[in-house]
Amino acid sequence: MASQDVSGGTGGSPLVVCLADEPAPNAGRTSAYHSYLIEILQHAGLFFSTVPPADLPSALPDASILVTCGEATPPDGVREEIREWVLGGGSWISIAGLWNLEDLFGVRPRPAVTQSFFAAGAVSMGEGYLEPVDKAHPVTAALNGPLHFFNGRAVEEAGCRVLAHALDAHCKGVTGPALTDNRAGSGRCLLIAPDLTGTVVRIQQGVAITRDAVPAPDGSAPVSDGVLKSDDGLVLDWDFDRDEILGVRGLHAFLRPVADLWRDLLIRAILDCAAASEVALPLVWFHPEGREAVAHMSNDTDLSDPDCAEEMLKTLAEAGIRSTWCNILPPYPAGIIEAMKQAGHEAAMHYDAISEGRGWSREEFMQQHSDISRALGEAPVSNKNHYLRWEGDTEFFEWLAAAGVTLDQSKGASKTGVAGFNFGTCHPYFPVAPDGHLLDVLELTTPTQDLVVFAPEELVDALIPRVRDVYGVLHLLFHPAHIKKPPVRQAVLSAVRKAREAGMEWFTAAEISRWECARRQVRWSAYAREVDRVSVQVAAGGAPLARAALMWLAPSVGEALLDGEPCASFVTERWGRRFAGCIVDLKPGRPVRFQLRG
Repeated sequence: MASQDVSGGTGGSPLVVCLADEPAPNAGRTSAYHSYLIEILQHAGLFFSTVPPADLPSALPDASILVTCGEATPPDGVREEIREWVLGGGSWISIAGLWNLEDLFGVRPRPAVTQSFFAAGAVSMGEGYLEPVDKAHPVTAALNGPLHFFNGRAVEEAGCRVLAHALDAHCKGVTGPALTDNRAGSGRCLLIAPDLTGTVVRIQQGVAITRDAVPAPDGSAPVSDGVLKSDDGLVLDWDFDRDEILGVRGLHAFLRPVADLWRDLLIRAILDCAAASEVALPLVWFHPEGREAVAHMSNDTDLSDPDCAEEMLKTLAEAGIRSTWCNILPPYPAGIIEAMKQAGHEAAMHYDAISEGRGWSREEFMQQHSDISRALGEAPVSNKNHYLRWEGDTEFFEWLAAAGVTLDQSKGASKTGVAGFNFGTCHPYFPVAPDGHLLDVLELTTPTQDLVVFAPEELVDALIPRVRDVYGVLHLLFHPAHIKKPPVRQAVLSAVRKAREAGMEWFTAAEISRWECARRQVRWSAYAREVDRVSVQVAAGGAPLARAALMWLAPSVGEALLDGEPCASFVTERWGRRFAGCIVDLKPGRPVRFQLRG
């Protein structure tokens, strides 16, 4: 997993993160999974430092931007230090908390409906939707529809600029401000009232699965089928979170990556504050060579038919990509497995907990992992569950980690009407256990299955631009069992071509896992501002990171340098902002000085 040294190294990052203490048990709370803010920012590749609330007075003088998560009641001394820092020019982004400094945000807490109630605490927002007021604002510019949230800090406007309203759970009446911006002295305070971290976790992971979910009312997603599977944990709404697929009248899919859009909103808020203060922020980009997005294909080997496998191998060779073959038991003959590996494809696992004689248990999973490892001649490092089977909460991630599996693909769509970003994301992410600790397995969701058979080809035309918008991974699943159907074969070739035309290159699950874990281990230190440039030291962690894109948020014209020398610097736009960067091979023990010359 990514290194848990969340300080980002030493050297005074201009971006400081502070997590509120967890409330006492049985106390009302407006946010959950505060520490998941670290996971979000690490995945974004940003350089930041973390401090506890008590240490803010010593950290703020060197900071330009403060991001807090959760509600807190800091001591008077700490509170006044925050106030003075903001009034002196600091930018504060608060998630679901006011810290008894509501005047800085230009809001006031929404009062409770009664003055006395059990398990009292700050009034929460419940479930609802964020609806932008100003869709041209840099923070909300990427939102193309209402954004589902769960919980948050309920407030009322008291002089702030409201960037987004909160709608109720039926997407109707306005319940109060959801995103506000306020000038305070020379500084600025943005309030993200909804519980951003808890919302991201709830959408990405869903709820614990103990029974069938309620199916879609249009009949397109009969998930109440007597089989427990990952999309039985879905928390998004059939009506308000799905959109009609262009060209397929009446068929709706989850076409908005809601969790990714929440991540995007936070990053845009940070960048907006940095740009306004003319602060250069460094990051290591999501994908190799600075690609805006990438693609991945998985092939589940249901039935293990050798003829179908050979046809799929031919099709992939014609397409010119390497894919991840999720192998089920009983496996292919040894010759097919060898051909698969010789062609550069990944030999992965397809855990079967639905076929006769197969069950859902840690012991069964470990036995299948052992059996498939022998058949493949190597231990698989990625997995997808047959039929996307799932039971319970996060226990399965623990089984995967114990077996050495580093990436899973079992959160996905088992029915046509569930297709799309039903778990709100197209990024690999580390899930979190109920007690808040990160689990040592990446999840890369499966948004659709065989085009033509499972969903119309038009779906890929809808997914590609949305994946690019949030800089994610396009994941398509094709079963070799269907490849002899001419329309399916053509759909494979067409999807590969369309992704490449959109600038996406194809990677296996193992490659995505290695890259993401190595990227998370990049260490930043020694941020320094000089007369004509700003610089930071960058080093790989335990694994090399080849063709990494290091980027500076460059509010004005600038050139990126490595160790003081030009590095074939490029300029690009991400999140609506200008970045200057360069491509570099990072190696452990060999730090480089990454600079932006103005």
